[in-house]
Amino acid sequence: MDENTAKVCQILGRLVDMAHDAGRDDLARRLRGSRARIDDPAARVVVVGQLKQGKSHLINALLNVPVARVGDGETTSTITVVGHSEQPRARLIVEEPQPDDSGRVRERSIELPIDAVSRDLSHAPEAGGARVVRLEIGVPSPLLARGLVVVDTPGTGGVGNPHASGTLGLLASSDAIVIASDVSQEYTAPEMSFIRQANELCGNALVVGTKTDLYPMWREVVDADIAHLRKQGTDLTPLPVSSVLRDHAIRLNDTELNDESGFPAILEFLHTKVIAQATARMQKLVMAEIGSSAEHLALVTRAELEAARDPAAREAIIAELDRARVEAKELSARSALWQQVLNDGVADLSADADHDLRMRTRTMLKKYEARIDSGDPAQMWDELGEELKNEIAESVGDNFIVTHERSFELARRVAESFSDAVDMELPERALGSVGGELGPVSDLVGLDLEPLGFGEKMLVGMRGSYGGIMMFAMLPAMLGLPIPVTFSLAAGMLLGRKSYKEDAENRLLRRRAEAKVAIRTFVDDVLFEVGRESRTRLREIQRVLRDHFRGIAEQTTRSLTESLKAIEASAKSEVSQQEKRAKELESRLKFLTDVASWASGGKAGGDKVSGDKAGGDKVSGDKARGAAHEHVA
Repeated sequence: MDENTAKVCQILGRLVDMAHDAGRDDLARRLRGSRARIDDPAARVVVVGQLKQGKSHLINALLNVPVARVGDGETTSTITVVGHSEQPRARLIVEEPQPDDSGRVRERSIELPIDAVSRDLSHAPEAGGARVVRLEIGVPSPLLARGLVVVDTPGTGGVGNPHASGTLGLLASSDAIVIASDVSQEYTAPEMSFIRQANELCGNALVVGTKTDLYPMWREVVDADIAHLRKQGTDLTPLPVSSVLRDHAIRLNDTELNDESGFPAILEFLHTKVIAQATARMQKLVMAEIGSSAEHLALVTRAELEAARDPAAREAIIAELDRARVEAKELSARSALWQQVLNDGVADLSADADHDLRMRTRTMLKKYEARIDSGDPAQMWDELGEELKNEIAESVGDNFIVTHERSFELARRVAESFSDAVDMELPERALGSVGGELGPVSDLVGLDLEPLGFGEKMLVGMRGSYGGIMMFAMLPAMLGLPIPVTFSLAAGMLLGRKSYKEDAENRLLRRRAEAKVAIRTFVDDVLFEVGRESRTRLREIQRVLRDHFRGIAEQTTRSLTESLKAIEASAKSEVSQQEKRAKELESRLKFLTDVASWASGGKAGGDKVSGDKAGGDKVSGDKARGAAHEHVA
């Protein structure tokens, strides 16, 4: 721990003690949370990619610890979170069947032996039938010890994959993402779409080309991928790596081989673009919390000090504080403006998100129905189905991005209506964490594509021929007309051919109708699940914003209430005690004002932050009331 961090921790400890002394457990709890951020400055990196692209092997080679399952099939079926621990540990996080009183999903952890991570835990018997949310692993690692947390995700790949939505939710709250794709071929259209969406959600991405040891032509593939990314307007550059070479380099302690593996570039990205930036963001949040808490504590201290210095003005100060407290309490209870902005914003966002997705799918349906009408679905069903799944997955992802971005816009609008303060804290990380996983979406149903056999074709033709032969053979005989039998046979064959063609056309029309019904059913199923998940996410966003801003209002109300209590307690004390208390309050107020100024980047630097005795300036009741209104508008 460096000197500056040690000083911050010391100040946090002093503020926690002051908060306890003032009966402000709410502030103490928030300050302890800031202290926990310093002790565990977690920077979350999410590793994503389609199936069988080498994600898990990449993580194992990066950490030099076998924490992820590696194999030929879909090995990662559960979100795996890997963090630092002095001793190897593993635990399964499962979802409780019943939500809590607020409707939020409850989770519980199940301890597992560390060797259990080598098997599929998506339906682990230890879960007792409960839905597995994630697997958490702790291992001793120098890289993870710096605050890094690595998340291994199940492979993405179309909306039929139940992990697609959950992965997007993870990206929205991550500090960085690593997108893995092997160099066996150029980026596919679904991969390009996913890279674009992931980069828009996070903005701090690294694209990695894996398995360079298996494909000698990987340089040509990487060059082609760069061209695709530039055409898309993305400045990302694929980093070629080999997890196998990395394994050999670590085993042989070979620096040159390690450089050839490409992993030093990944480590540099993690150190400079992830850990350093996460640390800076953590420090900013901690300083904001220190400054806010110091101001709240100073409000109480200042009011009590003024009352102790000038007993004659005590009644006026009480009256001013009481009026401010009533106004703040009314604002907290009524919350007319910002609550209305929040409720209307969430309703509008829900409607717009639903409309956006329906417009995307409607355009998509028209395009695929036109393709179906232009040909035989039997000849293109597999290709058409795969394209439809990929396009729907892209539409769902784009819809998620629209909703995600607009949720931040809503948070800013609520903040503007809540307070005139420019630097109003927003729960951005909490909003980014709001996400879910799509429920099971039924696959696109197949069509009756069995071609007619020779016997069936003969029967269709014979049904038409039989009628023609009978008509041209029996009718002339009944009329006494001498028509040769060969003419009747020829007419029967013509009618049989016509009957066969009509049957083929009817079959084609029936297949087209079945194909349209199949894609509409599939799209409706996707819309239902996406809509349900979107509404759930928006309700959670509403809760997060409501609790955040309500908490700010309640904090101010409580600060004013505690100020009144402190003044009343001062009025009941003896004169000698008041003088002694005033000196203590002067020292405390000097410390708190210096801390608040230091935390906000003011002139009072960190060197001035101390608990030494200092004279406090006289603060009137009007100033105390004004300080309250800086927090509640």
